[in-house]
Amino acid sequence: MDQADWQKIQAVFHSALELPETVREVFIASELQDEALRQEVRELLTAEQDQTGILHNPAGLSLADSIGAGAQIGNYEIVKEIGVGGMGSVYLAARADGAFDKQVAIKIVNLGMATPQVVSRFQQERAILARLEHPNIAGIIDGGLTEDGRPYVVMEYIDGLPLTRYCDEHKLSISARLRLFQQICDAVQYAHQSLIVHRDLKPSNILVNEAGVPKLLDFGIAKLLEEDVDPLLTQTGMLLATPAYAAPEQLEGGVITTMTDVYALGVLLYELLTGRRPFEVRRSADEYRALVLREDPPLPSTALTQQPLAEEGEAAVIDPVTIAATRSSDMTRLRSSIRGDLDNICLMAITREPTLRYTTAAALAEDISRHLEGKPVGARAQSLGYRARKFYGRHRVGVVATSVATIAMIAFGFYHANRIAIERDIAVAEQAKTEQVVEFVTGLFEAADPAQARGEDITARELLEAGRHQIEVEMSDRPAVRSTLQRVLGEVYYELDSQETAGQLLAQALATQRELYGEAHLETARTQLILGMQQQSIGDLAPAGESIDQALSVRRALLPENHVDVIEALSAKAYYEETQGHYAEAEQLHLDALAKARSAANNGEGLVVAQQMAKLASLYRLQDRLAEAEELLRSALSMQDRLYGGAHPESDETKRQLAELLTDRRQFDEAQTLFKELIASRVAMLGPNHYETGSAWNSYAHLLSAMGENEAAIDAYNRMLDITRKSYGDTHPSLAAGYNNVAIMERNQENLDAAIEGFELSLAMQDAVGLEAEHPNRAYPISGLGRIYLLQRKFAEAAEQLEKALAIRRKNMEEEHILIIEMKGDLGAVYSEMGRYDEAEALLLHTYQHLLDNWPSDDPRIGLVAGRLVRHYQLTDQPDKAANYAANATPQEQDIMLRYY
Repeated sequence: MDQADWQKIQAVFHSALELPETVREVFIASELQDEALRQEVRELLTAEQDQTGILHNPAGLSLADSIGAGAQIGNYEIVKEIGVGGMGSVYLAARADGAFDKQVAIKIVNLGMATPQVVSRFQQERAILARLEHPNIAGIIDGGLTEDGRPYVVMEYIDGLPLTRYCDEHKLSISARLRLFQQICDAVQYAHQSLIVHRDLKPSNILVNEAGVPKLLDFGIAKLLEEDVDPLLTQTGMLLATPAYAAPEQLEGGVITTMTDVYALGVLLYELLTGRRPFEVRRSADEYRALVLREDPPLPSTALTQQPLAEEGEAAVIDPVTIAATRSSDMTRLRSSIRGDLDNICLMAITREPTLRYTTAAALAEDISRHLEGKPVGARAQSLGYRARKFYGRHRVGVVATSVATIAMIAFGFYHANRIAIERDIAVAEQAKTEQVVEFVTGLFEAADPAQARGEDITARELLEAGRHQIEVEMSDRPAVRSTLQRVLGEVYYELDSQETAGQLLAQALATQRELYGEAHLETARTQLILGMQQQSIGDLAPAGESIDQALSVRRALLPENHVDVIEALSAKAYYEETQGHYAEAEQLHLDALAKARSAANNGEGLVVAQQMAKLASLYRLQDRLAEAEELLRSALSMQDRLYGGAHPESDETKRQLAELLTDRRQFDEAQTLFKELIASRVAMLGPNHYETGSAWNSYAHLLSAMGENEAAIDAYNRMLDITRKSYGDTHPSLAAGYNNVAIMERNQENLDAAIEGFELSLAMQDAVGLEAEHPNRAYPISGLGRIYLLQRKFAEAAEQLEKALAIRRKNMEEEHILIIEMKGDLGAVYSEMGRYDEAEALLLHTYQHLLDNWPSDDPRIGLVAGRLVRHYQLTDQPDKAANYAANATPQEQDIMLRYY
């Protein structure tokens, strides 16, 4: 059996699973001409029904080759097999080392299927899952290769029921089903914003757990909008979707867009309301395809009592009483609740022409919200009477039967008729913009196809530059599309630390969006927030603050206070205040963001909650409030482990923070364990040369340095530098930070010449990337040089560098920021040696008192400054004053001065 046959079998098997048993045989016969292949599908269906846990192996492999209970895959032990997919099998598993108790699902490529094309497809699925972090999407935890070289991915295991079964077994009312459906729409919208279309939304791919939380599964055939489907996977002509939920464009082999998922959502909604689908599969795939492409579906309120045709035209048995009972209603009330708004919402979502559907999953969810709130919905040709009834339903007390009220109602009707016409025009424009954005991004990534690249390697940066050029040349007459693409590329350049280019693109996008939409618009606010963060990163603080404030103001005006976008803007504002040393203001903003996240989460627990806890902990670490920070980080990590089911990029970041904090608290054993787990996780998920893996090595180097293992620390820093060069090339801001850190290690080993070389390399790299002269990051290598010169007793040179660093920090921070306080102490020591005694005494006393008032009594900086005061008073022949500080002073032989900086 070859790969093409296996793919045919899998496609027919999954499609047949969605059909009534009475029509499966006819469907199989119509799809497969080879009797042997038909028999394989029949046996798969039988195995699925038996649920023996050992599925038939259609590749002809012996059962000995299957993975049995007790087998170990990476850090996980197999419990049982729970499913089979087009590329692999799915197993229930648990951590073999007992690191956490939660069970996981492991998807493994089948034996005999690990061809380069299938492995590529599998890796694409893993990449897709790694991009999606949403409370209603089952996330990726881990991944790697089995001993026999097959790739696997470890996913969150959802112990739940398929969507429709959950709703029926719990007898959810129509309103409860609609609220559940809104969560699904939100997850789909999130995927679409990540440029991912699921393409196979159906009840079995949406499980609802005991808490009533839906989770989207199986992005195995999801399409990234910026990528083409592997041609080998479509050469068989088989449909990569489930027919009963496939959109017309899928059945015709047309272009897949976000509208494809909107169609599937419409089918799901139809089924949740009525217990049946808009079109029931009849006899064969060809007949079903013709039905969908030719006929209009019945209204859901009418379909409640219609009998779908089964094989040979016989009516399947449907009990309307049961349908109503599973919705906690009777048929009369059920039809009444669906008739009207919900009829039209469903039909708009499943319109054959994609451009006439809802433009986004969010728009569909919004119409559901309007229906639940008794407001007019956009999915119908609304009459004045309809809008009047909705108005009366919301304002019964205020509606008086007088001519004044009648006139007001007519005016209200005309106003809303005009408004809905405008909204529909906007929707059409948004749809056109979406399609143009998709077309642009798809074309951009097609440039990396070897067939078009003509054998040349196309790097990510080259693609971005090509995209910038294409925007300028081809999008001049499409300002909405151009500004969206400029913002997207600006964000990418911002993440890549190409700040000058990022700033140009974001500023251009913002100027256009202000003209198109005005200031008080969410699209404008989104660009403005990113621009503010970019301005902050280059030290342009005044405009950064204005941009962030404006974005926050607009989002608060247009969105609920606990909306995730409001929380994001609050968090950005908090970080802005934090970096300037405005710790009290930053803390209040972080606490506000955390409170809002908790109010929006289930039982106060959620991924956004954990993220905000970690951000608040980061502030507390800056303030040396380590006990409070540790409590927050442990709580956040525990929450993330529960929600993700184990390791995840987001929980890895929290783990990194916790390990760094434990390093600060000198709890080296636990910190080292966490760092090793972190590095192993990032290598498994991202690879050994990913920049996030390099970041983990950078943090681990701090621990090694604190443990006194300076040579190992330098090795770890050099590994980070090597990864950074591989990721970004020989010019990047992260290299400047790496050189600075290596210089500190050399200084701690008293290799002062090597330390000077490292600090100078750091400054040269900052020059190469165009860092502004007064950027706050400039102060690190400059002050590093000043401290080296102090150790070398080159006091004039030390004063010059330290004064320069202090001026930079004063421009970017408050006077009482700890980094400024430390700099004053350094300058005080220099001035003492230079004979500038009055200046030296003032600086040293101020530094000493600040540290005593704000930091623990055993902080090593207190001992350092006390020693400097002793030295100062010895130089000025004031032994009595020197004696006042001698007890707290660091012993002279330990004063290499800056090992703890």
